[in-house]
Amino acid sequence: MKRHLIALMGALAVLLALGSGVAQAQSVQGVDQTALTGQSASSTANSTQTNPSNSNISVRIFSPGSAGSVSQSNTSAAGAAAINKAATIQGAAQSQSGSGEQGVGQTAGTGQHADATANSTQDHPSNSNISVRIGSPGSDGDVTQSNTSVAGAIAGNKAATVQGVEQNQGGGDKCGCHGSGNGVQAVGQEAGTLQGAKSDATSEQSHPSNDNTSVRIGSPDSDKPAKVDGGSGSVNQSNNSGALSLAGNVAGTAQLVGQSQDGCGCGGDKVQAVGQKAITGQWSDANATSKQKGASNSNTPVRIDSPGSDGDVTQSNTSAALAAAVNAAKTIQGVDQSQGGGCGCREPKNSSHDGGAGAGVQAVGQWAETWQKADSNATSEQWYPSNSNTPVRDKKSPGGGGSVDQSNTSLAGALSLNLAGTLQWVHQAQ
Repeated sequence: MKRHLIALMGALAVLLALGSGVAQAQSVQGVDQTALTGQSASSTANSTQTNPSNSNISVRIFSPGSAGSVSQSNTSAAGAAAINKAATIQGAAQSQSGSGEQGVGQTAGTGQHADATANSTQDHPSNSNISVRIGSPGSDGDVTQSNTSVAGAIAGNKAATVQGVEQNQGGGDKCGCHGSGNGVQAVGQEAGTLQGAKSDATSEQSHPSNDNTSVRIGSPDSDKPAKVDGGSGSVNQSNNSGALSLAGNVAGTAQLVGQSQDGCGCGGDKVQAVGQKAITGQWSDANATSKQKGASNSNTPVRIDSPGSDGDVTQSNTSAALAAAVNAAKTIQGVDQSQGGGCGCREPKNSSHDGGAGAGVQAVGQWAETWQKADSNATSEQWYPSNSNTPVRDKKSPGGGGSVDQSNTSLAGALSLNLAGTLQWVHQAQ
């Protein structure tokens, strides 16, 4: 592209040298810009729990009264974020009265790299709640038990590379044909925007366990045995392993050129040349992994000579992984060229000049490349998840059982998305 532009400008210069005749002095404006922006970010988070344990033991012997709610949890969480936000802007504005030459060369490079990793591990977390009542009427409170391992990683790049040029030239000698000058405008732009993002999230649970054991012997729920409308509290047990990974790139590369020339002298030549080259490349990789091994929930209410109702039981084991790799690139190249008409007067018929206005030349070369690659992987594994609810009642323990909801869920979701927009437009008027 550079060679083509140089050759084009060389040929135009030769034409101008041959056809310009005796030209008036010209003014020259030249601008050369080079900008480089580079960013790199790395983030790592690790959270590890080994054998965390919660234990609550309530024993009542001939002690009426109600037990309070019990909440037990073991949580391991890790979060990592690596973000780059670069802005490279180049701008040039040139204006001349009369004939002259204007040249602009711009080169911009923006590169970004981000890497985020998050790991959360739980090894044998345990929750235990044991309630024993002997000759102790009363109600037990709600029981909530949970073991959670969460990991989240985000890697994002946001680059904006903008190049802008505006050139204006006033007209030459309107009627002095021998004094007419040449107007030349040349622009060369080259922009490269490259982004890379990688995100990894891993969540692992090994043998999480929840256990709730309620034993009643001669212990009705109410302190007044005649009433049996009271009940045991609800039981909620859960083991969750979740991993979230997101890698995203948002690049914007814009090149804009505006050129305008007024009419030159009778023999003047008007030349406008633009060369644009833009490359936008994006790469993202997201991986999320969630593993559960031997997750277990157990609820065992035992009633002996203890009327009353059991509360609702909810048990769940969940492994979830979500990965998303997203690229959104926008490459825009635009050129607007306009030239005014030739001279309003003509040379005499016996003049050595052919008469009439000079030649008007407009040349545009655009080259745009947009490439994207996205890779997303999500894996969710559950090994031997177990839910157990075993109510035991003897014939002297009337009452209703609560609702039981048990579930084992393994979820994996992966999304790879590329959104590329390449726009080139040229508007020429003479």
